[in-house]
Amino acid sequence: MRPALLPPDEAAARRAGERLGTSAMARWLKLSVTADDTGLLYRLRFDEAHIGNPAIRALHGGVVAALLEMAATLEIASRTEPAAKLRTISCQTEYLRGTVDEDMTARVRILRLGRRVAFLEAVGWQTTEDEPVARAAVALRVLD
Repeated sequence: MRPALLPPDEAAARRAGERLGTSAMARWLKLSVTADDTGLLYRLRFDEAHIGNPAIRALHGGVVAALLEMAATLEIASRTEPAAKLRTISCQTEYLRGTVDEDMTARVRILRLGRRVAFLEAVGWQTTEDEPVARAAVALRVLD
């Protein structure tokens, strides 16, 4: 049976925040979740440890990809009741423009949620949502 999808509201942001508190990786990435009028927003707070190239002070690509993959996983986990158990099948990240040493924000769109597999798109930006720095196509296995 396909899991029921809950709205992307403050309650979903709270559930996602609770899951973040149990993840060492999320703490290292300094992730937080909030809700706005259009859905959940995932924020990576900048830290010097996130720098991949000190010469240009760009975020490491792995940090960007980790934000997008974790955001996609949290989107499903926090919006299903009971919370879906998930495993990543694939995460293909496309880097669209260079990053700088600032916070990064992401939003996730659920393309399809089936009984066994969920397909999502996560988009991350630093200045405005209209200027994404990366996007990821994520496939998640929904476990029983």
